[in-house]
Amino acid sequence: MKNGYKRIDCVDIQFEDNLPVPKYRQIIEAIQQKIKAGELKKGDKIPSLNQLCKQYSLSQDTVLMAYNELKAKGIITSQVGKGYFIQNENTGFKHKVLLVFDRLTAYKEELYDAFKEALKKDGSEQIFFHHNNLKMFQTIIEGAIGDYSEYVIMPIDHPDAFSTIRKLPASKVFILDQGRKQYQNFFPYVCQDFERDIYRVLKQNATLVSKYQRMVLVIRHQKSHFRDIVTGFRDFCKQHPISAEVVNEIKSFEIRTGDAFMVVDDRDLEFLVRYSIEKQIVLGSTMGIVSYNETSLKGIVASGITTISTDFAQMGKSMAEMILGGKREKIDNPFLLTLRKSF
Repeated sequence: MKNGYKRIDCVDIQFEDNLPVPKYRQIIEAIQQKIKAGELKKGDKIPSLNQLCKQYSLSQDTVLMAYNELKAKGIITSQVGKGYFIQNENTGFKHKVLLVFDRLTAYKEELYDAFKEALKKDGSEQIFFHHNNLKMFQTIIEGAIGDYSEYVIMPIDHPDAFSTIRKLPASKVFILDQGRKQYQNFFPYVCQDFERDIYRVLKQNATLVSKYQRMVLVIRHQKSHFRDIVTGFRDFCKQHPISAEVVNEIKSFEIRTGDAFMVVDDRDLEFLVRYSIEKQIVLGSTMGIVSYNETSLKGIVASGITTISTDFAQMGKSMAEMILGGKREKIDNPFLLTLRKSF
């Protein structure tokens, strides 16, 4: 016994050969019952595959199937060279979900909180961040194979990302937020449709746009979903009599009276707000600003910044409900304009 926990060298399982229940399932039920009865507790080491095979004359595949399902539910865990241990005494959860996010921001935190709240009815989650680093992305995915009931992934924009995701069981993979175009034929998703979203929101608010002489999209990156934003923006501007520019460096751009800026990165939003203050420009009149991704702070800054944003809370809720409902859907998440004084 170590730190109050104990090593279990054998597990008493009363196999019923006349039942239509596979033996691997009977192993799962036996271990869950022993946890409920208090005979097994968090941290206890349970028999190895070989021990259980020898004890009951079982094939290794049978025991491995049982242990893999218990791992996917988050009930047991394994440590290389040490064996299998009880990880969670709550055996009622059906889902143990791996979340792989790119990075944590205020709006991604809102997504995560909504997902966690909806999933808590019948599941638990663990979250990791790949920070758009391929090696880190591969390490997270490859290290998680077999340990979760579902895998919810914000993919990295890299040619090798797909082959990494394909290492997971396809029936357990869900795509979140980004990657709709690349993965829609392979996995269920709740995603933004970046190209259609910006086109639609501009078209619906064409009267507001028309009060400006030029629309300027400020976008720093060339990742696939940012390229989709550029395409949707250009398509709108081609269909409406307004001059348009796409720039990736706002500090060297010549700002004119009558410009309206659509800003993807908050650093560029900060620059434009500071510029308007220094030049004593009235936002929403001789200069307009629309910022991507709603946050509570943008409702306060400069008397209110107009935003266009996917509904991150709804995205998290929709993904959790899809998993809990056993569904495999393809959902384009709602995209909203919040109109304030800056536009």
